Amino acid sequence: MTQAFSPSTIRDDDGKGNLVRHLLDQIRIRPVLTVVLVMLVAGCTARPRTGAMEVALTPAEGAQEVSMLIATTRTRSKEPNTLFGVQRNGQTDYAQATVSIPPSHKPGRVTLPNPPPGDPQTQFVVRSADFIDGNAAFRKDLSSKLAAEPKGQRNVMIFIHGYNTLFAEAVFRFAQFTHDSGYQGVPILFTWASIGDVTGYIYDTNSATIARNALERLLVDVAAENPDQIVIMAHSLGNWALLETLRQMELSGNSIINDPDVTVVLAAPDVDVDVFQHHMEILKQPNNPFVVLTSQDDRALGISGTIAGGRGRVGSYADNEQLAELGVIVLDLTNIEASDAANHNKFADLATQIPQVASAVSQQIDRDEDRETGFAQSIGAAGRDLGSFIGNAASVVITVPRSIARAGQTRAVVPANAN
Repeated sequence: MTQAFSPSTIRDDDGKGNLVRHLLDQIRIRPVLTVVLVMLVAGCTARPRTGAMEVALTPAEGAQEVSMLIATTRTRSKEPNTLFGVQRNGQTDYAQATVSIPPSHKPGRVTLPNPPPGDPQTQFVVRSADFIDGNAAFRKDLSSKLAAEPKGQRNVMIFIHGYNTLFAEAVFRFAQFTHDSGYQGVPILFTWASIGDVTGYIYDTNSATIARNALERLLVDVAAENPDQIVIMAHSLGNWALLETLRQMELSGNSIINDPDVTVVLAAPDVDVDVFQHHMEILKQPNNPFVVLTSQDDRALGISGTIAGGRGRVGSYADNEQLAELGVIVLDLTNIEASDAANHNKFADLATQIPQVASAVSQQIDRDEDRETGFAQSIGAAGRDLGSFIGNAASVVITVPRSIARAGQTRAVVPANAN
């Protein structure tokens, strides 16, 4: 005989039906999580789903412009002044954009053009935006832009955005970061097909995963130009795409991270800690240790961990020593004040420091054949240099692996505005 399923028919030894209540609680918590996510990521203005790439014809006095190349796995949008949408493309597409930063801009902030094309005096506006037809044309443009830079400054910075990011949002955020950092070189945005919706976490994870081949192609193309320095920075779920790509390249014998001129920065990685350990075991020890930016108060990653079954995310992990022993340098930004409610975009607030941090780590690495000794000798100076780049009313905890800092402390608090 089949018995009906109800709270009264399944009971623990204490007769309180705890199992069923637990299941019901799990059902009830889902809409709560959605509401929390919306509160954390929603802004006061409408999101730029369409039309935000409309070109502003009139410049603003005192505005500064940022030009970037773009590689993407998004499909082209049929909507005017949008370029790319949220659906996945079976191949890599390319574009270029120039964004004007208003004279009233405050570091770390993005003021969207609302309504487009926006007010160049007070908002980010697009000054040019065009498709690039094919990989050959993209590589030609990259080569031309690098050649226009002074010798010794022919650098490339590649940015891979995170979860719940529309195309225009990625463009404006990268423009903000590039401007605030004062970066000298060629900025390249790699934008995968995020659906741009808080309910699209699984879709976004899959989109980031299948972007691996396109990202590998971009990294290979950039390395083939022999720039003076390559900085690869990923944010949030973009770190999953990057780590999967680097793992794929390592296993195929096509790795670029052993190049002394390549530095990787992982900002708020939305990656399971155990999976990250697996990645680092395969990647072994890159020439320059990865720089990982964490913050224990990152609410977005807290929710991501809950969705993932309670598994800790690298970007909010509390044990800096454990992360560092995987061979990375950890910059704990927990005590840094964030401009967003989720504490998830601290990398953008510290834009004026992050490229220099990566450069300092790279430059402080001894080039002698005795690599490990070189690390031990130079890491103290690197720590001091890193401190000079932290311009915030708080402190940053820097943790380095014992294997590369055995001659000194592996954990130090770097005060604000240290010299």
